[in-house]
Amino acid sequence: MKEPEIVPGKISNPLNLYVIIGILVVGGIIYAVLNTVSEEDAGSIAFPLSVSLAAVVAVFAFIVAKQNETGILRKAYLFLGLGFTSYAIAEILYYLFDLVLGIEAYPSIADIFFFALYPFTMGHLLLNLKFFHTGYSTLQKLWIPAIPVLALVVYVALSLSIPDAELNFDFYYGFIFVAGASVVLSFTILGASIFKQGVLGSVWLLLVVGLMLNAGGDVWYYHLEIFGEYHDSHFVNIMWYVSNLFMIYALIKHRKTI
Repeated sequence: MKEPEIVPGKISNPLNLYVIIGILVVGGIIYAVLNTVSEEDAGSIAFPLSVSLAAVVAVFAFIVAKQNETGILRKAYLFLGLGFTSYAIAEILYYLFDLVLGIEAYPSIADIFFFALYPFTMGHLLLNLKFFHTGYSTLQKLWIPAIPVLALVVYVALSLSIPDAELNFDFYYGFIFVAGASVVLSFTILGASIFKQGVLGSVWLLLVVGLMLNAGGDVWYYHLEIFGEYHDSHFVNIMWYVSNLFMIYALIKHRKTI
């Protein structure tokens, strides 16, 4: 199937504003519910939500990949599908350890599957950027690496601000994940600035905004873990839910366009 053509200045397949507002309202309702129930019940609600949304993103990514029988888009959306399949597996393992077995879920083997999302997402973004982005400006060459550097500086500063702080396993473990998430965040911001024109402009824009929220939530999560402030009713979870809903909507629109 022929790759969609980018037409400068033309934005087609507009998004439904009511759907976007509806997604934000749903996120607000989930946040209110999670902060109304007990922490145990919040975990019981968060588990099926996290797994289901990640799995739906993966399914629609595979559907879009199948519809693009050849070319870069097929590979790009195959990577995206594999990334969120891994993410869904990670969520299952995380809550299995936390809710069923009652053991520490972080760090655990689930993190291998969580981390796999980053290279798969980067594969998705870089394939699209390679096809639709002609080159990097001087400004882009500066701010793209600046975002991960800033995120890591903040992470190190917060880690060392704790009394009796030491550079132990947990520090380096979190450092790796913050590095991966912040690199993805940089390229999703770049994608949001580029994928805004042409046949699939609005779809790509919403999709990378979803990926951006997901990566931003991951960076925030590892900063929260430094002080042990993460819990199932924290707002960072809503960022993940809303990002997945944005991506599901974008992929549905993508499927109807190609």
